[in-house]
Amino acid sequence: MKTFKTIKLLPLTDMSNLDIHVVEHKHFDLTEMGVSDEAAKELFAKIFSIASKSPGVIIASNVGDKSFVNTQVKTAKDKKKIFVFPEPNPICIYYKSANEHLEKSYKIKNKLYTEEQHFNSDYHYANFIDYFQETSEGIILLSTTIEGFINQLLPENLELMIDGTVKTKSEIEWLDINTKLRQVITQLTGIDFQKQNSKDYDNICLIIDLRNDLIHLKKTTEANVTKYQQLFKRLVELDHIACSDSVFNFINTVIPNYLIEENNGS
Repeated sequence: MKTFKTIKLLPLTDMSNLDIHVVEHKHFDLTEMGVSDEAAKELFAKIFSIASKSPGVIIASNVGDKSFVNTQVKTAKDKKKIFVFPEPNPICIYYKSANEHLEKSYKIKNKLYTEEQHFNSDYHYANFIDYFQETSEGIILLSTTIEGFINQLLPENLELMIDGTVKTKSEIEWLDINTKLRQVITQLTGIDFQKQNSKDYDNICLIIDLRNDLIHLKKTTEANVTKYQQLFKRLVELDHIACSDSVFNFINTVIPNYLIEENNGS
């Protein structure tokens, strides 16, 4: 039986993958016995004081056997409180969340199709509301995963020739997702995903089209005075797992092992 992929939510930036020259490395173990909360708080304050006054200082934390770059969140509500943790990867979070919503809608769809035909409108109404909610959230998050991943690939000083015009990174970020797929990815990586994986590419185009229809929600009045009947039909006909897997395949084709499954022994 087909299932949705479950991926590891690893932090974003592995220190070992950074192309930097390390002048000095200092390690502090706050898990050692005898380090009180007050002592740890004082040490953190000193570390961040040094980092804030020293350009180029990177603070990282160990996760397993690797070190990942930390982010720090300090809000206006309480300036004394600082949240410090390895910076999460939003792309992985989007994909995981998309799968969770799609899995719920997939179960609703299977339930409706395995039941005997009946005409209880109240029952169908309630189920299709749940189905629409879960499916639309899953589709929008899959689309967000794709576009966010492509934007994450863009280096700061990037310039590319797009449709005969040189565009900067900030201009490329505002391009439509289809142009990013066909032109930006191909120029950045040399990978023509449409030629290499036409079925997955078609699924990604379907995701993008559905996302646009859900966001803009243009009505089409049919002879029976319904306005979104065709949209509901397309959502019901969606191949949930195939679309999710196509996003997984696209990302891991561009950067191998970017998304790592929980159950693959990695």
